Parts: sequence; C-alpha cells; structure tokens
Amino acid sequence: MSLRDIFVAELDSNGIAWCRGCERYGAHGRGFAVKETRTVHLESQVATRRTLHRGLHEIGHIVNDEAGMRRFEKELAANRFAERRMRELGIPVPRSEASKGRAYVARMKRWGNNISKAR
Repeated sequence: MSLRDIFVAELDSNGIAWCRGCERYGAHGRGFAVKETRTVHLESQVATRRTLHRGLHEIGHIVNDEAGMRRFEKELAANRFAERRMRELGIPVPRSEASKGRAYVARMKRWGNNISKAR
C-alpha cells in the first residue's frame, strides 16, 4: 500500500474529503483543514513520509475536539495525532517534520495570532 493509499484510507475512515487545489490556497500555505465541511486542502500528491505527516496533521484538526483550545494547542494536538497515526501504521515519523512541528508550536505559543511577525 502506498503512502497516498494510506492517506486516502485515513480520509475515508473519518469521512473527510480531499481538495487538491482551489482558490483558497494562496493565504494558507502548504495545507489546511476546514472542520465545518470536513475537507482537507492539500496540494501534495502524498508520496513521501513528510507529505503524509502533513496530511495526517490536517486530518487531526478535523477529528480532534479543539473546542476551547488556544491556537498553539490546536497545532500541538494535530501534530500529536499525525505522529501517533504514523507510529500506529508502522511508518517512521520524519525527524525534520517533528522538529519543525515543535518549533512552529513554540513560536505560535509565544506569538499567538501574530505568528507571521515571528519570522
């Protein structure tokens, strides 16, 4: 089973749609999730462990109960979801993605909604 197949199976098992490209991408970078429509927007073809992690992270935003969480807590929960699912599937979590995720959460915790000023 390919990484793309694993991602699609995860989407299907959670009742989530995959949008591979639309007008909403410009402001959202590499990927994002819309909880209300249960849609993951991800342009990647999901061919590497890194892109699988990114896709699972976005799924995590939809399946996690994020009510009452601060923004950095939502990102932390989504990262944990992605890493846990990859471990459950027997797929090594890319160190670079785990590292980037921790750094992003730390910056977000420090800067909150002004994270774009943190760069």
